[in-house]
Amino acid sequence: MQGFLMHIGHPGHVDIGYTVTRRRSIKELLEALPPDAPEGEFFENDPILRGAFPSGQFNCWGVPGLAQPAFDQTQIGDLVLFAPWIGIHDGGIHQLGVVKALCPVRALVASQILWPDTPHDRLYPLLFFFDTEAGMRPWFDFLADMGYAENWHPRGWYRRIADARFRKWSGPQGYLEFLRSKCGFRGM
Repeated sequence: MQGFLMHIGHPGHVDIGYTVTRRRSIKELLEALPPDAPEGEFFENDPILRGAFPSGQFNCWGVPGLAQPAFDQTQIGDLVLFAPWIGIHDGGIHQLGVVKALCPVRALVASQILWPDTPHDRLYPLLFFFDTEAGMRPWFDFLADMGYAENWHPRGWYRRIADARFRKWSGPQGYLEFLRSKCGFRGM
């Protein structure tokens, strides 16, 4: 297991309500995708996606094409921590997910379907799928947990957290267990 941070920031946090805190379905996407959409085959037949979500219901997130290097490092079983905003007032890790499936093609059309109100018509075609857990780890506590300086700013990026930052937790799995037991993270 590796750990990743997804800092969403303003105004992109509007997108959380579409896929992180709301379940979506394979059926709804297949009904909305045009027949020539490259991602259609993935949603129709991918055995990993179908096996991970037998009900056809999932949570997901997508990152922009410029995040391809971090997305390429992402694997099934990795921990993703979502920080809708940072700072002292309600900033912190509000949701997390353990990756269960990754879309192998850029899902440009699905991005528009999943996040219809994305500001500035930005697309997030690099998709990963999970079951959301919600809780709260305040931003400055998270920074201390990871050994980041209090002025560290993730700049709205999707980034891998170095393994060394999880050393005192015996790895990302240990940190996940801490978030579940001490910070109230539970499935939604």
